[in-house]
Amino acid sequence: MKLYSPALLGAPPTVIYAGDGEFRENRREWIQAPTLWTVIYYHHQNTVYLNQRAFLAPPNSMCIFPPGCRAGHTLIDGETTHNYLSFNLPATAGRRYAIPVQIEDARAFLPALEKACQGVSQDLDHPRAFIWGFLFAIAEGEYVLREHEALYAAESFILNHLADPLRVPQIAEHAGVSPRQLLRIFRDEHRMTVQEFIRAKRVQEACRLLSTTSRTIKSIAGAVGVPDLAQFNKLIRAETGTSPRKFRSTPEHL
Repeated sequence: MKLYSPALLGAPPTVIYAGDGEFRENRREWIQAPTLWTVIYYHHQNTVYLNQRAFLAPPNSMCIFPPGCRAGHTLIDGETTHNYLSFNLPATAGRRYAIPVQIEDARAFLPALEKACQGVSQDLDHPRAFIWGFLFAIAEGEYVLREHEALYAAESFILNHLADPLRVPQIAEHAGVSPRQLLRIFRDEHRMTVQEFIRAKRVQEACRLLSTTSRTIKSIAGAVGVPDLAQFNKLIRAETGTSPRKFRSTPEHL
């Protein structure tokens, strides 16, 4: 059985035991944890509410609720039929890929999780691996979200600075990732390097300006960060098969 060491995710989560942020209303039990993740294990089937939506939780299932949401479930005969814990995942969690390690490496903090989810220990064959795998899935989800945010920030920076010299370290710093991470993100998402992406966007913007404005070719070349006219002509010819002047004069671009 393998799982992921808490040390590689930044630090073990801070466990807040059942009872924090819990209140009852109209045969429903609500849990609000503004800054905490919440994992709920259901012994029996239940209806789960997340903000304005309802879901069916089958028996012996776990539901996960992100920080700040209003999560709840129906009380059966006025009693709770679940175990839950809320916890704080460190801000550094998931910033780098974890390396699979043996379960013993996480032994120090797993008993606290088992205590908070006692029902899991009774009903699952591998409760430690299941719980920790669940927490790692949260961190992995945050990691993916941050990658998308970094990609969006990098793309926006590039599009807003086409006229300027653009270097990978500069773009990576703006996106909040390392240059190496940025190169991998672009390779995974666009199947191209950062410089190839910049080149494609410069050509795209140049063609748009040639087609829709009366600006001089020299002005357009400067606006897309290729002020050398010989280089600009070479770039447009390589991508469109014709010179900027001929591209502009073709009927579909008049």
